[in-house]
Amino acid sequence: MNNDADHPWFRPLWRRVLMVAIPAIIAAVDIYHGNFGWALIFGGLGAYAVYIFFIAWNRDKPDAPGTPDDTEK
Repeated sequence: MNNDADHPWFRPLWRRVLMVAIPAIIAAVDIYHGNFGWALIFGGLGAYAVYIFFIAWNRDKPDAPGTPDDTEK
């Protein structure tokens, strides 16, 4: 299946962790301020990101030809 999560930009682990951490932090701030509706929305986004970037992540998919790797500097 080809979707946006398969984009080579998401290959490095730190980028996927960041895409999970941002909505989780926003949800925590919203809970702290009592905005439970927004916390539910951003918590759901964070949970979906965990599923897409870590549980259903296709580790065996090769990069497209000519795609630069982060290790090649």
